[in-house]
Amino acid sequence: MITIKKNDCKVAVIGGGISGLVIADGLQEKGYEKVTVFEKDNRVGGKLHTIWYKGKSYELGALFGLPSQNSLKALMKAHNIKNDGPKLSRVNYDASGNRIMQIPKEDLDDFVEELDRFPYILNEYRSLKRVNIHSIEDSLMLPFSKWCDINDFRVLKTVYVHYFTSYGLGDINVIPALYVLRILDYETLMSFMELPHFCTWEKGVSTFINTLKHKIKDIKLTQNVKEITKMDNGKICVHTEFEQLEYDKVVITAPLNQFTNLCGTDYQMNQYFGSIKYQDFNVYAFIVEKIPKKCGFVLENLSIENKGHVIIWNSRWDSSDGEELVMIYAYNSPERSKEESLKIIKSDLLKLGFVNPRFYLFKSWHQCPYVDTSTLKKGFYDKIEEMQGKNNIYIAGEIMSTVSMNNCIKFSNYILNRYF
Repeated sequence: MITIKKNDCKVAVIGGGISGLVIADGLQEKGYEKVTVFEKDNRVGGKLHTIWYKGKSYELGALFGLPSQNSLKALMKAHNIKNDGPKLSRVNYDASGNRIMQIPKEDLDDFVEELDRFPYILNEYRSLKRVNIHSIEDSLMLPFSKWCDINDFRVLKTVYVHYFTSYGLGDINVIPALYVLRILDYETLMSFMELPHFCTWEKGVSTFINTLKHKIKDIKLTQNVKEITKMDNGKICVHTEFEQLEYDKVVITAPLNQFTNLCGTDYQMNQYFGSIKYQDFNVYAFIVEKIPKKCGFVLENLSIENKGHVIIWNSRWDSSDGEELVMIYAYNSPERSKEESLKIIKSDLLKLGFVNPRFYLFKSWHQCPYVDTSTLKKGFYDKIEEMQGKNNIYIAGEIMSTVSMNNCIKFSNYILNRYF
């Protein structure tokens, strides 16, 4: 086997989100001089997407970090990124704009008891302690709501809906417990419960993207990778709509469901890639003249029956001139047209107390990738673990790290340290 020196080794990183950029930057730090990032969009960053209005930053995607997220904090420290953004605070509302309690008073005692038991139950699951996912316990493959029922977590199940489903991460009656408990682990849940000082950035989450992209020597935008094949000379060929380029190693951080014929995978694994599911989550920006105070969460709209209605609004900055941009979040309702969906959002905003809401822009995300219980039981992650490094192809990104900025950074560093 021929060993290629780092400074001669050509590495392609497929996907220019936070995972891809952390890996590309880390490879350069390790001495790999020929690293190329392929991104199908005309910008890097993925769901770290900041826009500007009247000189202020607003988020179309990721909103904040938490004090418990050590990998995120380490990246901030390494690149001298300051926690200098606006203070955020969460207030829960009903659909008419009335403030409500997250947990009814009559459930508080049960919730305290459940929260006391929670870390001891989690401690039984070794797979939750690993950075890479494999050897998953059977009960974690069940939908999270069933896992809660098995462990008698009645109130905790509702609280998880508030923190998990509200951020567009999916229905706990469908999403396996594995994902819910890796994304919202005990420390993260407690950060939410303790009313933390959220990490935000004056120039938005794109602060991370702008910092990293200026360090990476070669980024190819609007280069959608259609296929990855192995060549007779042992190299890996990356096929885009424009060109075919040879590399020694490839790291995939882009969605795997676009690679249903990846070299080195069998028919079953390609079928699994095609079965990865996503949440369709919409972000609307409105110009308004009056906004109810703080960030609002409309808890009754978290049900499947209310899909398409406002779940969150985030005003981010205090308005000084009577007009402000506000970001509105809602699950996509596929049976409705965009025009019908927008009418529902506008109607909700008026009920919640917004004055003169005017539509500004829209973004739709496919987020929180997961595979269902059946696919987990067939060994989806164990097979991917066996594939890592085969044919010099490595797999990272959200399906491996489970979504949050912190988890993406942590898993990217794991890939760098284990394989490079």
